Amino acid sequence: MALKRRELLVLAGLLGAGGAVSLLVQATRPLGRNAAASPVTGAVFAEPAPVTGNLHGSLQLAVFSDYNCGVCRSGWPALAEAIEADGDVQARHLEWPIFGDDSRDAARVALASEQQGIYPAVHQSLMEGARATLQTARQAVAAAGGSLADLENFLAANGPEIDGRLARFAFHAFSLGLRGTPSFLTRTTLVEGALSVRQWQRLFRQSRG
Repeated sequence: MALKRRELLVLAGLLGAGGAVSLLVQATRPLGRNAAASPVTGAVFAEPAPVTGNLHGSLQLAVFSDYNCGVCRSGWPALAEAIEADGDVQARHLEWPIFGDDSRDAARVALASEQQGIYPAVHQSLMEGARATLQTARQAVAAAGGSLADLENFLAANGPEIDGRLARFAFHAFSLGLRGTPSFLTRTTLVEGALSVRQWQRLFRQSRG
């Protein structure tokens, strides 16, 4: 039996209301999964790691990423925008180079650049520039005003220590059960995958309780 115009309008209204409710549920559903009770969470935030954002921010965010991860790179602008807009987020970068030797070389240079106080600029350059390699990482250091001679000397003297940090970062990632990059951890919540600016804002509010 054919539906009358009034019945069609009622049905359309019900479908529209259902869609609105679905969107509302999605917009208010907690992001990620609860990590507050995980013993790994404390270990992650006890780990010395380079910081972007507010060095003394009250909300700590651990970032597991790879400079040659396409999702990490495409999601970086939204994360950077959300951190800057919030003003009270301390992003701690646990470099996790899982895309081969080029990624590892870039991560080693990025960690070494922390000694010269230019990690944030180097990190941004590697996320936004061409494919990350040893050469592009060195170029990022130079562009940030760093000394390549100091970089090489630091890597020569502290290479094993940097490799040890990368190994610990990877251990934390595996202990959390991460499936890849990018992944993010606050003291309460674990999220895998890139987020929009609005989702980041929701996560910051959610993590603050």
